[in-house]
Amino acid sequence: MKKRKVLVLAYMLSPYKGSEFSVAWNYVAYMSKDNDLTVLYGLSGAHMGDCSEMENYVRQHSIPGVKLVPIYPNKFARLLNWPNRHGFLVYTSYFAYQVWHKQTYKIAKQLIKEEHYDLVHYVGMIGYREPGYLWKLGLPYVWGPIGGANNVPVQLLKNMSIKGKLTFLFRNFANFCQLHFNHRLKQALRSTDVLMTATTENHDTFLKIYHKDSICLPENALTEMHQLNIAKFKNIEKIRLIIVGRLCLRKAVRLLLESLTMLRNLGKLHLDIVGDGPEMKNLQEYASKNSLDDIITWYGQLHREDAVKIFETAHLNVITSVSEGNPTTIWEAMSYGVPTISFDHCGMHDTITDTCGIKVPLQKTYDGCVRVFAEALDSVIENPERLCKLAQGTIERASHYMWTEREKILNNMYDKLIAKKNN
Repeated sequence: MKKRKVLVLAYMLSPYKGSEFSVAWNYVAYMSKDNDLTVLYGLSGAHMGDCSEMENYVRQHSIPGVKLVPIYPNKFARLLNWPNRHGFLVYTSYFAYQVWHKQTYKIAKQLIKEEHYDLVHYVGMIGYREPGYLWKLGLPYVWGPIGGANNVPVQLLKNMSIKGKLTFLFRNFANFCQLHFNHRLKQALRSTDVLMTATTENHDTFLKIYHKDSICLPENALTEMHQLNIAKFKNIEKIRLIIVGRLCLRKAVRLLLESLTMLRNLGKLHLDIVGDGPEMKNLQEYASKNSLDDIITWYGQLHREDAVKIFETAHLNVITSVSEGNPTTIWEAMSYGVPTISFDHCGMHDTITDTCGIKVPLQKTYDGCVRVFAEALDSVIENPERLCKLAQGTIERASHYMWTEREKILNNMYDKLIAKKNN
């Protein structure tokens, strides 16, 4: 079978990292089996232009069917990104990112002059706010899965600092403005042949505002399944909760800690927190003041391989984020048969079912949200036999979210799009 030739835009790319990096890397690893991919990317490290990690990987590993094209920021982009790189005025990175996209468009135009491509796929970053320019190339165009159109529930902001509240309120305001008044976004959507959205909430938003239908598909999927550790369900002395990720305001781990203080039998739980970030000190201080130290293990930042191994002994993965697409930890937990407890919103609303997790309904007030989260945990403590059933349900649910299935969906989509162009 003749391979399709696909020009891919994937700003963040790394085989070693999670989140946006793994979204792009998993796409490249699986879709290169049946497609020749030319991948335009901008970083594999901490900041725009940090591509050494990916370049070192390529020197040591062959990636058949893949041509990687690193695009380094020009002087103007580096200047715009300088404040962000040094930890202040971080929003300048958005302007730098737009300049980078302009550079990418120029390079892409040259590439399609030199070589035939069947289609373009803008894989990442998944945020809709920067539509880039590759939709102007005149080739069949796929965008997504995209996300970020959801608003943050304002009731979850109660115990944040003034700065934190203003940040998320500004995000909600910016969402409204960008969704309704961003001319380039409108142009990009009109020129998109196939739009994919990461959550039903995003799907409904683009359908309502732009009358643009989309295929709802999570931005990532599972690459492997691990054997379920059945032994952890025998004579459970403590139910082990786990949180993995950056400890920032968006993750709202403080809300979980507050809910723990309300439990009727706190001694039956243990919480593993893997990761660090700007909120770590505040969270540790809150835990100490509220006598939670004895039930929490703070691992700090671990290598990804070491971090995910902790799922082997975990009973429940916890997500309390105020805003997400489909966080990587859902897939990492699912690959170990670990169910997830989360508020019923964002990507968790779509991915988690009653058979593979616990969806906690959002309440009208912050205190109400803390209360119902605590009630959900109390119910688990009182009925620990549920955990094994949820683990089995998680394994069943995982079969719907394997990358081997995802590549079939995408390849079929590509074939239809190419056939439509040729007819």
